[in-house]
Amino acid sequence: MSKKKRYKPKSGKYSAGKVKSQKRPHKTVKTKAQKGREDYPHFRYYIKADHPALLTGELSEDEYKFRKVTHSERDGGRLNEKVYPNPNPKDPNPMYIGKRVRHDKKMHFGKRYPWKYPKK
Repeated sequence: MSKKKRYKPKSGKYSAGKVKSQKRPHKTVKTKAQKGREDYPHFRYYIKADHPALLTGELSEDEYKFRKVTHSERDGGRLNEKVYPNPNPKDPNPMYIGKRVRHDKKMHFGKRYPWKYPKK
């Protein structure tokens, strides 16, 4: 009696060799420093001006860098950046953001708005 040889693929998905175990994707764990860190840019209420402001970063531990938010096309003689559609869903008018970066103490800013600044 002759034995028939079975077909064994040499490599690939269905190889007869060892089966590699599939690893789960690594979960990233935030450290204490990362938990307190904010992502930029985002919008916050600016108490001094009674308007929102676009925060672009931190100048120091107790100061934010920000840009002024308005409905006006111009700030002084400068043209403002137009953001359309407006990130504020309650406001049908386009939003304008001043090009000049300012800075102020963190205590002069209020709650964070859930609006998203559109990426170009």
